[in-house]
Amino acid sequence: MPEIRIRGRCLNAAAGSNLLDVLRQADLPVNWSCRAGQCHSCLIQNLNRADLSPAQQGLSPKQQANGWLLACQCRVEHDLDLHLHDPASDSLPATIERLETLPGQVIRLQLKPARAIRYQAGQHLVIWLSADLARTFSLASLPGEPLLEFHLQEREGSAFCHALRTLPTGATCYLGAPGGHLGYDPEWHNQPLLLLASGTGLAPLQAIARNALAAGHDAPIQLWHWQRTGALCYLQAELEHLAAQHPHLHLQLRSHSELEADLRQLKPPGRGTRALICGSPAFVERLRKPLFMAGLSGRQILDEAFLGRSR
Repeated sequence: MPEIRIRGRCLNAAAGSNLLDVLRQADLPVNWSCRAGQCHSCLIQNLNRADLSPAQQGLSPKQQANGWLLACQCRVEHDLDLHLHDPASDSLPATIERLETLPGQVIRLQLKPARAIRYQAGQHLVIWLSADLARTFSLASLPGEPLLEFHLQEREGSAFCHALRTLPTGATCYLGAPGGHLGYDPEWHNQPLLLLASGTGLAPLQAIARNALAAGHDAPIQLWHWQRTGALCYLQAELEHLAAQHPHLHLQLRSHSELEADLRQLKPPGRGTRALICGSPAFVERLRKPLFMAGLSGRQILDEAFLGRSR
């Protein structure tokens, strides 16, 4: 049986077993969320030279070079010498600058990183509040803005949101590396955009819309948002102000109860439309067929589902 050496312990694991499962069964404080290799919250470092590249997909070149991998994607096939991720030493510190409650039980979180980070509008990253409490959130801010902004849907029983509420302004959290495939391609400048969001899926899509407008996008942009609770849209005033400055940005701010009727009438705003979808897995899946029926091919659609435990 392969042996796993970690924190002075030696664990036996069945060949082919999942590394995250082995570590959790040993009561080691490894964080996890989506188990699909997307959230990057189960980082662990491989200290020997075993080839574990399949468990490194989606990580930055620097992370891969330093031996970091995703425990949820790692199959234990041979002996491993591992270092458990420690946010205080292995991640970027950031201070909490602002915590605000928006309509619909949405938390606006603004952070100031210890140093500037490079990211693209629409990407996401892990926020660690402690070594065993982390979640992945999409960036709602744009590169070059002084603070990083995130929108968190506050749900009953969310350990992350509860812990966040107890922290004062100026408290320290820790950030992972940006990741994700959603973003604005400058080659789309003359192609219509159809942005479809549910809940806090609006965070990355409104950032992409603002990025496109700042880049001089001159084709129509339709931004649809369906909200389950509270007001129709938690960013309604800000988006309406943006649309007033850019006449080719068209807003459809709707209640989730109108989703089915809206999808029956959904049409791309023009030839060559690019559609971007963000929200829960059920929401993303629900939109694929209507977009196909409306004439969009798979290559014209990008989507990202918010997987895992409460974001």
